[in-house]
Amino acid sequence: MNSFLKKLLNMSLTVRLNLMITLLLFIVISIGAVLSVQSAREDVRAEVLSTASLASHLLDAEILHYTSDYAWLNGADRNKASIFRLESLADIRHLKIEFYDRFGRLRDSNREQQVDRENTPPAWFVKLMDVTTSDGTEIRRVIYASGRAIGELVITPDSSFEIEEIWNDTQGLLWLVAIFFVAVNAMVYWALKKALQPVGSVINALNALEEGELDARLPQFELPELAGLSIKFNAMAQTLQQSIKSNHRLTQKIIRVQEDERKSLARELHDEIGQCMTAINVDAMAIANSRDLTAAKRSAIAISDVSMQILDMVHNMLQRLRPGVLDELGLSIALDEYVYGWRERNIGVSSCISIAKDLGEMDDEVALAAYRIIQESLTNITRHANARRMTLSVIREKEELVIAIEDDGIGFNLASFGGYGLAGMRERVEGLGGTFGLTTAPKSGTKISVRLPIHIEETL
Repeated sequence: MNSFLKKLLNMSLTVRLNLMITLLLFIVISIGAVLSVQSAREDVRAEVLSTASLASHLLDAEILHYTSDYAWLNGADRNKASIFRLESLADIRHLKIEFYDRFGRLRDSNREQQVDRENTPPAWFVKLMDVTTSDGTEIRRVIYASGRAIGELVITPDSSFEIEEIWNDTQGLLWLVAIFFVAVNAMVYWALKKALQPVGSVINALNALEEGELDARLPQFELPELAGLSIKFNAMAQTLQQSIKSNHRLTQKIIRVQEDERKSLARELHDEIGQCMTAINVDAMAIANSRDLTAAKRSAIAISDVSMQILDMVHNMLQRLRPGVLDELGLSIALDEYVYGWRERNIGVSSCISIAKDLGEMDDEVALAAYRIIQESLTNITRHANARRMTLSVIREKEELVIAIEDDGIGFNLASFGGYGLAGMRERVEGLGGTFGLTTAPKSGTKISVRLPIHIEETL
């Protein structure tokens, strides 16, 4: 049974549906056949009993009329002697009527001649339909003349002719059922095969996407159910194509930004620090060669000033690469320091800052992502928003870090915007398993909402 179910599950949908419909038709036809057989048997029983009752009444009347004349019993040709003329009742096919004399010899019958039948029903059908063997409804009449028994009249129900008629009708019905059975299966198979043809197109489109053909699309199917599938698949493929193209552009942008950052660092190292180191070297040589204490003192002070300048440049470079205060003092203090510097540089923008003092422990990736998101957002406000007011909120809600940044700047049309800074923020947030929300419109400001998991391992 289990192996049959496994084979059934491995079959195609068309074959499985055909088998299910075939089984359903077989059950319905079987139930109809059982009901038809029961109905036919009841009809045969009623027909035979009705005929037997009628014949017994008629023969009772004959018995009353003729039993006074029994001279035929002494006749010479007893084979022709008959008071009932049963041969005239040969048309009564549902009954076998026989007259036996008092010695048990058959003297008369309505079945003296054997009739050859062309379409005899099979034995199993006769056994299924025959009601006479089960009922045993023989009718016997003892014939008396002058007070003595002269014979016995036996009426035996015979359903063979009725069964033969039912068999003839059943043969035609069976042929009709067989044709209907085959026709229904053929039509269902054709309809299912035609309806499932689009599945091949779907598989081909999915294979094309798997192989990197992002232009693969499905045609518009006629069936309403598959039409929705076509629309959704094409929308998914379009979104996937745009997302991959956007990721490619973002990757290229990141590579260019990295290269620009490296060039900037190399330039600063070469120009600024190189000049400073040259100045230190010159002053150091001057001290070494000077015999004037005052001149040596000036050179030493110059060396100290240049050294502090180098330290500031190195500090700025490290801040651009990775803020050291983030690792040393935590996210809350690092954000306070950065926001303080931003407010000093943007005194024309009023700000409302709310950064929780204790954000708790969190993964380094989450802290760095939060710092970069706020850094990028405030930089965008400075460069593009032309805002007069800005609000920033950083809090912790259970196991999530919640960041909200809003300005009243010029905003922009989100549908036509292709900035890589926002795309990079979204990729950074979603890459950590968080959610990124952006609300903006022309002349309506911009609002950014970010939720980041505190611990990445528990979310991803």
